[in-house]
Amino acid sequence: MGRPGQGQSGKGTGPCSLSGPGIKMSGEESGGGLNMRRTLPFLLLSLVFLWSMGFSYPKKAPEIKFAGLDGKEYRLSDFRGRVVIVNFFASHCPPCMVELKELAKLYRKYKNDGLVIVSLMTDTEAAPLLPQIVEAKGITYPVGLASEEIMRAFGNIYITPTTFIIDREGQVVKRLVGYAGEKYLEKKVREYLGK
Repeated sequence: MGRPGQGQSGKGTGPCSLSGPGIKMSGEESGGGLNMRRTLPFLLLSLVFLWSMGFSYPKKAPEIKFAGLDGKEYRLSDFRGRVVIVNFFASHCPPCMVELKELAKLYRKYKNDGLVIVSLMTDTEAAPLLPQIVEAKGITYPVGLASEEIMRAFGNIYITPTTFIIDREGQVVKRLVGYAGEKYLEKKVREYLGK
């Protein structure tokens, strides 16, 4: 729940909460609620299983190709020998919009040191917005649409932003789910660039 005056999609709302109506965290049953002593172990095992299935990602960068907004066709393998950030974002995601601006800044700062950034929009139905987003965020690196095939190749993308860092040898060395923050991203970029 958000603060008073905020809707379900308002800033400050979280994804889900285990506590709520009908669930007593003390482990006692009450009026149609769940017994947490019996439910919690099952819930934890289920979460671990789902985490391992749905959030696995490749260790080697997958071979993907996409059409860039600039009309060029890109292949991830074209960037071998460089540090590559692959960023998945959605047009309706405020943290994604913040991160895109930060990535554009990071690219300008480190592109001559071997950094490549690729941003792929997951909500392909909003494709007409892509040129406006690119211009508003000052993006000068390759941007395109994330097909279902591309998202599957990266272990399925359920949350945006999701960002992968690929080292110079083509290995996925970092996966960041959610907004990482400019300082953290820059620290990781410098680490993998050897700065």
